[in-house]
Amino acid sequence: MKKLIFILIAVLLTGGGVWYFTAGQSGDRIKVLKTAKVTRGSVSKVLEATGIVKAQVGAQVKIGAQATGVLESVPVKVGDHVKKGDLIAKIDARELKARIAEAKANLDLAQAKLEYMEKNLPRKRTLVQKRLEAQDSLDVATQDTEMARYSVAAAKAFLDTLKVQLSYTSIYSPIDGVVSQVAAQEGETIVSGLSVSNLITVLNPEKLEMWIYVDETDVGRVKPGLPVRYTVDAYRDKVFKGTVDRIYPEPEIRDNIVYYRTLVKVTREQADFLRPEMTTQCKIVVQTKDDVLTVPNNALKWVKDRQVCFRVTDPEKQPEEVTPELGLTGLERSEVLKGLSEGDVVATQLVLPGAKVGKKGL
Repeated sequence: MKKLIFILIAVLLTGGGVWYFTAGQSGDRIKVLKTAKVTRGSVSKVLEATGIVKAQVGAQVKIGAQATGVLESVPVKVGDHVKKGDLIAKIDARELKARIAEAKANLDLAQAKLEYMEKNLPRKRTLVQKRLEAQDSLDVATQDTEMARYSVAAAKAFLDTLKVQLSYTSIYSPIDGVVSQVAAQEGETIVSGLSVSNLITVLNPEKLEMWIYVDETDVGRVKPGLPVRYTVDAYRDKVFKGTVDRIYPEPEIRDNIVYYRTLVKVTREQADFLRPEMTTQCKIVVQTKDDVLTVPNNALKWVKDRQVCFRVTDPEKQPEEVTPELGLTGLERSEVLKGLSEGDVVATQLVLPGAKVGKKGL
């Protein structure tokens, strides 16, 4: 029995010693979970901002009516593709056609009177020359002929005006595009000059641009020609590329914050994926350095008030704490000026002594 108790005590002492030198002392060691290498490459400093896809000036046309009447037909609906010159609406023109017929008759009457006056005027002139009629009769005939000419001109002008008004009853698309809105239907009365006369909106989806709202504190770093990368929620895995085209001088104030609108052109290929009023998440590349020494940003750790890296020289040994001198800071990697060399292995994920080990560590 005493021998058995002695054996149990020996086992407990041995296990306690093993725990002390393994688990007990491992709490004072840095545990490296993942590593990466210091390599040469490019570092880009980006400015993040929010943008909105907009239709270019002239790409969206609200087509109204210049004639008053009952809407006879609307042969298009929302989503239809139309070409420039396609008929998109027609207004009842029966009254105008009747007025045109009346104007033609008045023009014919005026022309007939003019023809008679022009034939009568030489006869009057001959009679006056032969002293068979007084000079006054010739003056009256001359005046009547001139008035007949004016009457013909007025009648013709009035007829032309009615023909122009008749042309307003047939409404055609001024651009190629897609019908995005139909504001009136067949049978409704259209009154020229009122808001209801805005019948149909046609949008050219290929003519788009993007507005980036840049904060006043960052606008000094933005200039035309800088590359832009942006995404939209509809295509999260697709990155669109463009360049800054211009910066509007007039500010726009939102929630008491001053922004400056920056314009980025959208290519026809990109327009196949984008729609007006889509929100974009933009990254403007304001500075790039090529062929520089870089370190992953997730290898930079804050220890107290210092930003350090942990260089791994031997997996069996403790990593070495290094305070590198950094240059340009990018989204994923930063430039290293001093403190690290190309090929150095640094810890990107680790557990410091006294820290609780989570799923990813530090």
